[in-house]
Amino acid sequence: MKFYILTRNKMIITVNYSSPLGTIKLQADELGITSVKFCEQARKDSSTSDSPVIKIAIKWLDDYFLGNVSSTFPKFHLIGTDFQQKVWQQLRKIPYGETTTYGRLAKNLNTSPRAVGNAVGKNPILLFIPCHRVLGQNGKLTGYSGGLECKKRLLMMENSKNQ
Repeated sequence: MKFYILTRNKMIITVNYSSPLGTIKLQADELGITSVKFCEQARKDSSTSDSPVIKIAIKWLDDYFLGNVSSTFPKFHLIGTDFQQKVWQQLRKIPYGETTTYGRLAKNLNTSPRAVGNAVGKNPILLFIPCHRVLGQNGKLTGYSGGLECKKRLLMMENSKNQ
């Protein structure tokens, strides 16, 4: 189902995407994808939109859930602090099927794992910016806004397709 919401003279497009892990709500404005989140409502049908950026995002998600690594990303409109933007950029560098830790990211950014964890937790675009690939110390599965079970399933899916 698609929704069009006019906010501050901007058109916000919201589309629900039916994935193997549940419904994913995508939102975009005229500059790009602004939000990708798992939502609790169970929908069985995928929605479409005339928006080119939404179409590219849906194609990327279709490929992703089939285990195909797509290099064609939609445009993003990321809203966050400079530090959050730096962390999110580091997340995009984590290859499909691989993981890293908050500690390694913190070392790369010359900051604390807690600061990195806070920025990772603010990631507005799940899957496309793969925060599910970040683990705690010693590879421990830690927080994920889609839930730990979802994070576990995403990592298992990526690992099985990467072999």
